[in-house]
Amino acid sequence: MSHEWTQRAIDRYFVIMGRGGDFADCYTTDVTWITSDTGERIHGPNAVRDYIVALHANMVDMQTRRFLVGDGSVYLEGDCADTFTRTSNRISYCVAYDMKDDLISAMRCYGPIARFPS
Repeated sequence: MSHEWTQRAIDRYFVIMGRGGDFADCYTTDVTWITSDTGERIHGPNAVRDYIVALHANMVDMQTRRFLVGDGSVYLEGDCADTFTRTSNRISYCVAYDMKDDLISAMRCYGPIARFPS
């Protein structure tokens, strides 16, 4: 998958997500989400979508710091307010996206966001 196709596919995903649409349509039927800190695995488009919606509902002041797009891969580095410890600290994370054709086939999240209930 070329860089251009990857960019179009991930842009579509974030536009649909930002509008509150059903972004499960952007996933392959066997999509997975893995939270690296806990090893938690979520499988399937609807389950992954629901997990991400619940996770985002508990993340405050999310900011994207870096967004890298390659041929069939995307990496997003970001942070959010640490409401868990109620300090002024921020929680950093990275999400790696694997693309297949024009859909997301896997996501891996690195960082301590597992402490947010989902």
